[in-house]
Amino acid sequence: MKNILMTCIAGIALMACTPSPSDTATPGPDTSASTAPETNPAPAPPVVGADPAVTDTCGMAQYAALIGKPATDAGVPPEGPQVRHIRPDTQVTMDFRPDRLNIDIDANGVITGFRCT
Repeated sequence: MKNILMTCIAGIALMACTPSPSDTATPGPDTSASTAPETNPAPAPPVVGADPAVTDTCGMAQYAALIGKPATDAGVPPEGPQVRHIRPDTQVTMDFRPDRLNIDIDANGVITGFRCT
């Protein structure tokens, strides 16, 4: 009797976890009226291969000639609130700030690229 009761309880618990067809349907447009103000979504990260004039929000194009040169060269901007030097094993935050210049530097201290994030 205990086994039958436990089997029934387990079956009911599994049925409660199974999605109904309405839960798995493709969501359509929201037709409910909302009085809450709309918030601006976060900006999308730059698309690789996109037009540099559109994605260069941090001024990285002016430093393109420094790729392949040592990070200690005179023209490399110093680290600060708007500039990050990212070397191997450097821990960085994942927040997206399009006005921040990231300078990628390899293990030999050579600049490998620039990104606006």
